[in-house]
Amino acid sequence: MKVYRLLIFLFTLLFIACSGEHSRLDIDTRDIEIPSVHIRRYEKALFEIAPDSMQAMAKAIAPEFPIFLDADLDDTLNIMRLHEFVAEPLNQQLYQKSQEVFPDLTTYEHDFTEAFKRFRYFFPDKALPDVFSYVSGLLYENPVQFFNEDMIIALDMYLGADMEAYRKMRLPRYAIRTMAPEYIVRDGIHEMYLYHFPLRHGTTFLEQAIDKGRQLYFLDALLPATADSIKIRFTQAQFEWCQQNEANIWSFIIQNDLLYSSDMQVLRKFFADGPFTSDFSTASPPRIGEWLGWQIVRSFMNRNEKVSPEELFTNLQAQEILKRSGYKPKGEVAP
Repeated sequence: MKVYRLLIFLFTLLFIACSGEHSRLDIDTRDIEIPSVHIRRYEKALFEIAPDSMQAMAKAIAPEFPIFLDADLDDTLNIMRLHEFVAEPLNQQLYQKSQEVFPDLTTYEHDFTEAFKRFRYFFPDKALPDVFSYVSGLLYENPVQFFNEDMIIALDMYLGADMEAYRKMRLPRYAIRTMAPEYIVRDGIHEMYLYHFPLRHGTTFLEQAIDKGRQLYFLDALLPATADSIKIRFTQAQFEWCQQNEANIWSFIIQNDLLYSSDMQVLRKFFADGPFTSDFSTASPPRIGEWLGWQIVRSFMNRNEKVSPEELFTNLQAQEILKRSGYKPKGEVAP
């Protein structure tokens, strides 16, 4: 009997160890019923209209694409604007490239459907969006947006890092790197968080770190199969650098009294995008404060199983999350 109990105990320990730190997010979505996501392709509907049929066809497709065509289509000026947008050479190029890169969106529809199932599980009272794609004319600052309850995705902002039009915009390489297909669902789900939950930018390092950590935990909850490096928009090497230097990062923050700092220069250094974080090596990623907040929030949720994701996103203060997280950085501080 003692041997049997010992085996049960060892098996339990093994199960806990193998289940990983995100075990509370391991849910079965097979019985969650939602409509499968169908991404409505406004760019195809618009750019395939013959120039001499613009007004009639715009009216015909308007009921399917009210977000884009909620205007007086009997107004000649509005029709002229549609003509000009479609005829613009850059927009024609972006449309043709979008059709090459995204001949169909089945993979993305599947991934959004799975993410929306998880959203419905964790937040059963919140609405799910309809999803539309379009060509924006390089709307860099808003590649994914919510209008009312609908999500719109600018496919021309995800055509790949080798897209010449991106370089002509004089965007930095670290920004262009994430303008690729593998970031579409990640960005869509991140925008979903921003739509449904209040941002808490805060004035201190800790408050901003925890706010970013909440957002990344939302991605953990809805996109468990997505690589962590994609979630936080690091290269794999940058992500591994953080893992290897976690103790050094925390030690630097504590020793320099940065955790409660509200110095704007400090906040920019640790939360603004860039090629790397200047207080560390050039192998480091930018936004290290964001990564650190993520680890604290993960630790908090692992230790406080009665706290729901919605409570995390809406009710709890940064200091309480840190206090109850029991956060301990992995690794040892380098001499």
